[in-house]
Amino acid sequence: MAHEFSLEQAKEKAHQAEIICLMMEAYPNKMDDSEIEAIASLLSKLTGDVCAWLIEEQAIRSNA
Repeated sequence: MAHEFSLEQAKEKAHQAEIICLMMEAYPNKMDDSEIEAIASLLSKLTGDVCAWLIEEQAIRSNA
């Protein structure tokens, strides 16, 4: 991944995922299946990117 984005970008992606989760929690019965599928896909992308960044950051710090 070679640190494709910054700490600030990772923080923003994590915050976006949190907001989406809070929206789903507040309106669980107002979404249809296609909306839930789209949200799940977006959450997977957001959290996957952040997770990969954190793993790489940890590896860099442990090798320093």
